[in-house]
Amino acid sequence: MRVSYFRSVLSLTQDSTRLPKKLSSLLSSAQLQQVYHVALGFEDSFLITWRDTSGQDRIDSRCLPQELEEFLYARDTQQNYIRDIPSIRCSMGPYNSSFFAHDGASYRWMNLPNDLLYALQIRIKDGSWTDRPRIVALGADENFVLITEKHAAIWDLANYNMISDLLEFSRTQDRGISEIQAIVLHAYRFGGFITQSRNGMLIHGNLPPHMLPGLELMKVSILHDTKALERTPLVHRESDKRDNVQRRSSNLQQRAQLRREWGEHKQQFTAQAKGLKLSLSLSVSAGGLARLLG
Repeated sequence: MRVSYFRSVLSLTQDSTRLPKKLSSLLSSAQLQQVYHVALGFEDSFLITWRDTSGQDRIDSRCLPQELEEFLYARDTQQNYIRDIPSIRCSMGPYNSSFFAHDGASYRWMNLPNDLLYALQIRIKDGSWTDRPRIVALGADENFVLITEKHAAIWDLANYNMISDLLEFSRTQDRGISEIQAIVLHAYRFGGFITQSRNGMLIHGNLPPHMLPGLELMKVSILHDTKALERTPLVHRESDKRDNVQRRSSNLQQRAQLRREWGEHKQQFTAQAKGLKLSLSLSVSAGGLARLLG
């Protein structure tokens, strides 16, 4: 993501006054060359992954849960970061009491909503993903969205009607779910969300008024960069040809279905569901094998 996105927003909308001071300083730094990912948490907590002008990939954060920091800052015996920094993605729930983070090879989560937890569990067999998470968004009151690499979509968005309707509509369209590039739920504002499609279009709902000018400034740049990326040919997998959407009809029905699927897959987990909910790490090696950490 271009640094100019953030600098233009900060200079023209004065949104820097609403950001954590450390994050605002980083986004204004002359050493900042590229921003990979930003995640805002409760109060002054945040995560940013970025590249400096010397080409070094960096991680900076403040007041994150200890389990998340241990995952992000893990180093090997040569004191190099274990995580693939440009690929790190993180979603934090209300008050930082829950999170989901990964770098495409390793995954860690904590205190996820039960229905989301079960949806993840049934996609792990013998320690390996059968269908990896592509998008995980955590919202208020245990609302969530999960979209997988095979374009299965599972959500509980009782307090986010507009994005729920958008997902319902997407499943009726050819490649509708696969066209969703990103979703962010406002963890403290019912109905607040931003979603980006693969063509660069942004759709949002019920955002705080102070966010709207900055969002409008970013739209043109995002569309421009998306069109530039379209010039690079993509190889489509067989899974891209269809969407697999699972809409939650009710709490009890979905939990029953997920538990049935969990039993049928005979997953090799011995911990109780409550224990798994607290913190789980999954790492996948280059050869496709996986191991549970802790």
